[in-house]
Formats: sequence, C-alpha cells, structure tokens
Amino acid sequence: MSNTVNAKLYKVQDFIVKEKDDNEAVIQEIIDSYLKRKENEFIPINLSNSVNIEGWNAKLYVFTTGIKVPSWYDFLASIVDEESELDNIKVQNSTFVLFVYDHESIFIISRGYHGHSLLDEYIEPFFGMDVLSKLVNKNSTEIRQLEERGLFGIELGAQRYFRENYSLAFEDDFGKIYKAMLASINEDDFGKLGIIKKKESTTKLSINGGSSLEISSKFDYEELINRLKKIKELLKLEGVEFNQFYRLPLSNPINKELNDCLLDYAYECLINNENIDFYNPNLMHYVRSTETEFFNKKDGNYCEKEYSASSNYIEIMKLLKDNNLIDDTSLETFKESLDKTQGHFRENDSGEFIFPSKLSYWISGEVEYGGNKYFKLDGSWYVYRDSLDHNLNEYFKDFDFESYAPIIPLESWVKKSEGSYNESFKNKEGFIIGDRAYLNYIEIADLIRVTDDKIYLYHVKKGLGQDTRVLINQINNSARFLSYSEDEESIEGIKSYYKSVSDKHYNGGKIKLKENNRLKQLSEKNFIDLFKSNRKICFVFAYGSDNVLSIKDEIIASNSRIAKLSLIYIIRDMKRTDYELLFERILLEE
Repeated sequence: MSNTVNAKLYKVQDFIVKEKDDNEAVIQEIIDSYLKRKENEFIPINLSNSVNIEGWNAKLYVFTTGIKVPSWYDFLASIVDEESELDNIKVQNSTFVLFVYDHESIFIISRGYHGHSLLDEYIEPFFGMDVLSKLVNKNSTEIRQLEERGLFGIELGAQRYFRENYSLAFEDDFGKIYKAMLASINEDDFGKLGIIKKKESTTKLSINGGSSLEISSKFDYEELINRLKKIKELLKLEGVEFNQFYRLPLSNPINKELNDCLLDYAYECLINNENIDFYNPNLMHYVRSTETEFFNKKDGNYCEKEYSASSNYIEIMKLLKDNNLIDDTSLETFKESLDKTQGHFRENDSGEFIFPSKLSYWISGEVEYGGNKYFKLDGSWYVYRDSLDHNLNEYFKDFDFESYAPIIPLESWVKKSEGSYNESFKNKEGFIIGDRAYLNYIEIADLIRVTDDKIYLYHVKKGLGQDTRVLINQINNSARFLSYSEDEESIEGIKSYYKSVSDKHYNGGKIKLKENNRLKQLSEKNFIDLFKSNRKICFVFAYGSDNVLSIKDEIIASNSRIAKLSLIYIIRDMKRTDYELLFERILLEE
C-alpha cells in the first residue's frame, strides 16, 4: 500500500472565502448545500493531528453509493444459470474530498465521481488554467502570435460575452492555444508547482488545467502542503490572464445579497431621476417586441406600452407609477411592487404575450459588495477582477474613434425623445426613416442615409450607458439579417423590409427620398436596387451626448463595464463582415 495519491486539485472562489471570513463555515455550507440539492450526505472523518502543518488544517469527507448494478445486468441475468454468480459485478462507488485550508484560502483534492458535483458551485472555474498561465513563456513565438491575434484576455471575453459563460474552451483555436501554452512549460517549472521529482530521469509530466489542476505525479500529504504553498506564491505573479470575469452559479448563496444591493441602487436611481439598465431578461426577443403589457395579477392593475424596449427606465417607471403598478414611497414598497408586478410582451401586433417576468428580474447593473465588483446581465451575476478596468481602458486608448466617423455629421439633438429625433429627419436630404421598422423582427436602422457611394445605417441611442449593449445587439443582428437577405435570390427579406418601412413611416405608400433637393418616390424595386448597388454599407453607432471630452475619453471615463465590453464585442464582430462600422456622437442640447 502507498501513502501517496494522484488527485485533482480545486480551489474555492476567493470572494466566497473573504465574504464568509470563516473557512470551516464555508466547508460546512458546501456539504450542507449538496445534501439539500442531491440528498447525498458526505460523512466527516476525524483526522489525526499530523494534518495541522505550518498553519494549514484539513477536513475529510467521504461518500459511498448504495450497491448498483450496470445497465446490462438484466441481460446477463436472463441467460446465466445462477444469478448469484453475478454478485461480484454489483458495485459501490466511493468519493472522498479533502479540504485543506489556511486563513485565506481553501483548496480541495478529490477522487471519485461525486466530488466535482459537490464542489461545482463554489470552485474557481479557471483555477487550473490560471496556474498554468503563470508558467507560460510569453516570449515564445506561438504565444506572441496568439496574443497579437487578440485571442487572450479581454478581447476574447468580449467576443463570447453575450453568448456563453467566458472560457477559452469556447474559442475555435483553443486547442492550439493550449498546446502552445503547455509546450512552454518545462522541467524548470516543476519546482514552481512544488513537484518533487521521484526519479532523476523524469523530465516531463502530464499537466492539465481547467477548473482543476491535475499533474501526473503522486504526492503524500506533506508534499500536498508544499504544492499548495508554492501555488499560492505562483498565483500572485503576473501572467497571461485568461479570464477577466466569470458567471456565478445561479444558486450561489451570495446572489440574494447582490440582488438586494442592485434593487437598492435601482431605487436610488429612480429617486434621483437617473437611468439604469431595465429590460426583460429575454433581451434578444424583447428588443424586437411591438407591445409590452405590465400587470399585477393580485389587484388587477395593468397598462400597455408600444415598443417599450426603446424607452428608458425613468420613462417606464413613470408610466408604472401613474398606473399604480409601482410604489416608490419607500425602498420597501418599491421592492415589494417590483416583485408583484410582471411584464410580458409580443413580437407582432397579433401575437401572444410571451416571457412574463417579475420586474425585479428586469434590472441589470453593477454593484460592489464585500470588496468585490459584480455586474448582473439578464438574470446572471458576474464577478470581475480589478484588472478588467485597466485592460478595457487600455484597449480604448489605442482606438481612434474620430477616424471612424461619418464624413457628414448628424444634426444636433434638441429636446426630443429618440423617436422624435429620428422622425425629424423625414424628407431631409438623403434620409429614409427606419425607426421601429423590422426585417424578421430585427430593427435594421433608426435612420438610413443614402449618398452616391454609401448607405449609412444609423442606430441611435440617447446617452452612453449600460443599455449600450441593446444598441450593440441591434447592430449585430441587423448586419447578420441584412447579409442573409442580400444573398437571397428572391430578395424576399428586403421586400419585407420595404413594406415595414412604408407602413411605419410612409402611410403604406412609396418611400420618399430627397435627392438634390427633389423629393422622389422609391418603389419596392428602387429600394432593392439601392441595397444591390455598389454602395458601401456602413453601420453607425450613434449616441447623443453633451460631454466635452473626446469619444475615446468619454468611454474611458464611463463607469459602465457593460458598455465598454459591448463596444469591444461589436468592433471585433464587425471586422468579420463586409460592412463598415462607424461611430458618431450627436451633440445633445437639452
């Protein structure tokens, strides 16, 4: 028998350890939580005093399943002479988890199927990857090339940000990155991981890093403690940061406190007449909705609003207060009314209302809690590192927005809502109104400007805040659907869009376009020919602001990481299309 083991190493998320400030309480919570979820009880096993080494302590738990038979047991039982002879294929599965901790960290080693299931909600999702990143030789040709392509760090996170939880494994080039990373880890790094060579001939070890760290080298308990001390030192070093933020599990115990903090902030914004991100959690559908109904089932109050996705938080709250659906007399009455009032919407005038959701779930935003920073998007909480702000701002410092602006600026935005501002361009030189006109329920543009060589598709928003991501989603979806419609032989998509624009802004007749001071009518064929011509199509991210800073400095000064991540996201994605992405700040005169 050997007193060594080869097991996966995990780490409890630092913010949980700091929040609880009681490691034994954290460990007990993990065990109790699993019992509630799975009704599987991990049994504590007393340890000898020898596990207490240099400030490190340990707690051991084990779990053994009942006797199980394989799925093919019944087949064998049907053909054997004596079923009792099959008793030796009935098995029990055992799992152990050993929590090893000092005053500021909790690590875990585990063997057996149920260990990861027990720990999943509490462990650092990229612990193993982070450890390996500290060993990467950043000067190697492969690593430099990959960094230059923008696959590391914040850009990758932004690329996948609205689609999946952030992980390198979602990137098509992940295999290449991972191989290049492991190739740069050599024998000299063994000591940095606390690995003791058992044989002088050992020059290579298999090392895997994801949510856990796994090394093909057995260790005893004392060597485990040495590895943990070395790894703690290693994690303090600067390396290639693969994950700037990650999503918290929905059942994470801190979520309730975070939600309370966010609702407190939403109330403060309402009282101070400030906007906050306020959208149905099913954002992709909500942004193309035609009508939203807000209702309270208990008292029967309700109201409806057309195209509410185009209205901001303060505007919707005023409507809800006027209809006795929101009570802002106090923080308590505000929270209570948010929970009692729901909102659902439909995507066309004759469709059913879908996706009902409490208004307390509609609020997204950013909070600081327990010394950490979090943001909530569409029902999910994310925690992010301090380095996120630095990396975001460094990206924008190198981006020259002024060189990506339309040649002719839009007129100033004077005391108008978004809809009124867009409508003010009707029958002006080169403009077609597209606000709330849809192609496959996607808004292609608020404004369309036609010149001799270009078609500008403006997406217009007042202000540069957290709801910037809505405008970003509109541009991204618009580019995707327009590209598809251009490729259709029948051009049915653009025909459909022509009708939508006509019905919405031109009384169902021909679209009007002023050229050289002459107002002419565009037939469906004329409209299609515009998009089939050699004109370059340019999507314009346009926002109203009275800020005196440059666009770059205004973005950097913004406190909204959501807005910044959204911008990086669209800049990367639009580079993969045939379209041009431009930026314009409209002078806002309130």
